[in-house]
Amino acid sequence: MQPIQVLATYPFLNEAKKYIKDQQLTISELLTGKLYERARTVSVERVNNALTTGNVQDRQLATDTDRMMEIYSYPLARMLTTAINDPYLTRRYALAEAYHAYKHLITEPTNFIKQIATEQNIYYKKPQENTISIFYKDYLRYAPTQYKKWKMVNRDMDHGYITISYKDISRLILEAIRTKMLTELEHLQTNDLINSIFSAEITRFRIILNQKRKKMETAPIGKLDIEKLPPCLKDTLTAIQAGENVPHIGRFALVSFLNTVGMNITEILKLFSTAPDYQEERTRYQVEHITGTTSATAYKSPGCSKMRTYGLCPTDKIDDTCRKTNHPLSYYNIRWKQQKKEKPPT
Repeated sequence: MQPIQVLATYPFLNEAKKYIKDQQLTISELLTGKLYERARTVSVERVNNALTTGNVQDRQLATDTDRMMEIYSYPLARMLTTAINDPYLTRRYALAEAYHAYKHLITEPTNFIKQIATEQNIYYKKPQENTISIFYKDYLRYAPTQYKKWKMVNRDMDHGYITISYKDISRLILEAIRTKMLTELEHLQTNDLINSIFSAEITRFRIILNQKRKKMETAPIGKLDIEKLPPCLKDTLTAIQAGENVPHIGRFALVSFLNTVGMNITEILKLFSTAPDYQEERTRYQVEHITGTTSATAYKSPGCSKMRTYGLCPTDKIDDTCRKTNHPLSYYNIRWKQQKKEKPPT
């Protein structure tokens, strides 16, 4: 069994789950027992930090009691996140827990990193002092291969195993943890007791999330007025910022449109940065390719017919302006002209 300090740092480990099970605690005791009030407080802190900083953050763990409460706070935070039932927060929380683990993992001994890789079903062999060989399927599953460094042609492979550093395998573990945790959260069940104990916190977080969502939907950014976007692109942008799964063609259509209306890369990245699983390096690569910064040409925004073909046209939201146009750019220009006509003379 790992020391309790380790379990408090990595509460998603199977040994941490076994530790809780061995205490023979019920969910009711964790949610109502006075002894576990500190754990409930920390669980709220974990969720709040995930939402505001993208990392569940460290706390001072001076005693074994502090460490126990930290371990117990993890399942409670998962329950709270599930009860809030917001896709943006769910994705944000999963990433924040994984990122917190990664920041600690890169400082750990290699034997411990190998143990975590095994638990996350990442298969390896030939562990050396500074490198380790990963099965190519696991590498492709978790590596950000859109970047030059991570492309397989830039890696040494022998009989299906790719040699990488321990820091790089820690990055793969981050993605494995995030993916697994997100799946678990999406299938985790809540109950009336959780909703009752955390009722005030659930209400508060939902208000914050709704305010954040409204701000994202209405605030002009750079040269873009979101309210003038056609329904297809407004829905795409809202879904991205809410952490929902948007197909590549949807992201392509939005970025190419934003580039055409004059937004620069920094402004486009700012729109995407509010997504719960935002990764600047990955997003920047995609945006620079679509806008022609790192490719031979800047791609054009698809018209209405293609948007319908791709299933990106919300037919229930088609308005009079949609019916007069055949391209999202035309829609956007008409809306701007309408505003100028409606604006009273000065």
